[in-house]
Amino acid sequence: MQEKKFLILLILKILETESDEQHPLSQSEIVRIISGQYPCDRKTVGRNIRALMTVGYPIQKTTKGYYLAGKMFTVEEKEFILRAVRAADGKSKEDKEELADRLAGVLRKIVRKTD
Repeated sequence: MQEKKFLILLILKILETESDEQHPLSQSEIVRIISGQYPCDRKTVGRNIRALMTVGYPIQKTTKGYYLAGKMFTVEEKEFILRAVRAADGKSKEDKEELADRLAGVLRKIVRKTD
């Protein structure tokens, strides 16, 4: 039972951190990402995505896959911000990398508030 809970959370985290409207993920792509951490198949991923949608997560389906809607930053914007921090002057390389790591964690969690 605990493994099923782990899988649905893992799928949610992947949609949260690796997808947006321009970068939807297919069920097969999600399986490939997960395969190193948890064995599953495409149908299991699909069932878990539908369960997340049923309880209200803003997951959108396109012809190319799924993405978690309502994010404040796109994947490209997040990467741009992290590159800018790493390239900025005024801090050591180690300090900038540590700051970028912390910032990456925050950027993954920020979602746009609905109007």
